[in-house]
Amino acid sequence: MSPFETVRPILSALRSHRAAALLLALEIALTLAVLCNLVFIVSGNLQRARTPTGVPESDIALIQSIGVIGADNPGTAGSNLATLQSVPGVLSAAYGGPPLWRVDRIGLFDSADAQQPLAQAYVFAGSQGLNRTLGVRIVEGRDIEDAELPGVAELAGDPASTPSASRQMPALLTAPLARKLFPGQAAIGQILHANIFDTPINLRVVGVMAPVRAAITGRAEDADAVLTEFRVAGEGLGGGYMIRSQPGQLAQVLPLAARAMQQANPGHVQQRVVPMTSLREEQFRNDTATNRMLLTIMGILLTVTALGVGGLASFWVQQRTKQIGIRRALGATRNDILRYFQLENFLIVGGGVAIGALLAFVLNQWLMQHYELDRLDVKTVLAGVVAVCLLGQLAVLGPALRAASIPPVVATRSA
Repeated sequence: MSPFETVRPILSALRSHRAAALLLALEIALTLAVLCNLVFIVSGNLQRARTPTGVPESDIALIQSIGVIGADNPGTAGSNLATLQSVPGVLSAAYGGPPLWRVDRIGLFDSADAQQPLAQAYVFAGSQGLNRTLGVRIVEGRDIEDAELPGVAELAGDPASTPSASRQMPALLTAPLARKLFPGQAAIGQILHANIFDTPINLRVVGVMAPVRAAITGRAEDADAVLTEFRVAGEGLGGGYMIRSQPGQLAQVLPLAARAMQQANPGHVQQRVVPMTSLREEQFRNDTATNRMLLTIMGILLTVTALGVGGLASFWVQQRTKQIGIRRALGATRNDILRYFQLENFLIVGGGVAIGALLAFVLNQWLMQHYELDRLDVKTVLAGVVAVCLLGQLAVLGPALRAASIPPVVATRSA
């Protein structure tokens, strides 16, 4: 028997129930369109949440120390770093902010009077030891050395009267940023101009580092970063202090470090003492809540669709009891009855997913325009098509098996 001869009686049966079949196909189309975009959003959120920053997050912590106005404050930034560095288990300490915490984006220019930046990049600016605390890996050139760092006083001088050479800081670029700034050229030795801490600064590129992401938005620009350092000593700087512990010892070391720093610097209040893993959780807390809500919506959508498919199939089995009995009496096997309902379901679901695949891209275009969503990929739609087709087959399996199990004589009597 040709495939068309098998399908023809099914199409004839569907024509007599065209309204129900059409409504079910439209429900499936809408389910697929929404499902594909929700899966795309959830997978994007999960992918971002798993994107590494490029630093050993499990060993890094932030101590945000804020000065109290009017309070006697004997501590300095230099003494804070020395105190933190002396705590057993601390590998390195620095003044500055880790990834995922208040890292600004700045423009990088090729000259001091340029108006158009060559690129925008995240800037890690901190004290001596920032490179070691973040554990940056040099892939070209060399690392920043403490001996070449300018002091805070030199950087804070009047730009009009301070020689520009005194406001020059060594810098490391991430490899993607180096390629963007200097395509086809060596980045080492180049001079960039930027405004850091409201001060015009010359950045002398001494090395290229492996990607360090200050923020994780899912965009390629996340890996465009520059790291630079200055020397701190007797300044009373409040803000972010970081420590990096021996591998796996941060939970024990962080409370000791915070307590030692507070004792050495009682004029400051420690506003936050958090490991970087907590910063990551905070960063993606909203995404996690959104994912849970979207997964719930997907579960409801799939359940309603499965109930619709199974309910309609059950209704049709009940309506066709006589027809089934006659076919069984004429020699149709249980497998023939089972295949009939499965093929009928496949035709309805197939029509629905064909429309739904197109709707998925239309819905994605609308979301891109209004919510800056990325372009939906074909793989997600294909996976959705396969999932909905399988769901349709599973939903119709119960009614189809009940139909196939009806003995011919019982079916004929019940008609």
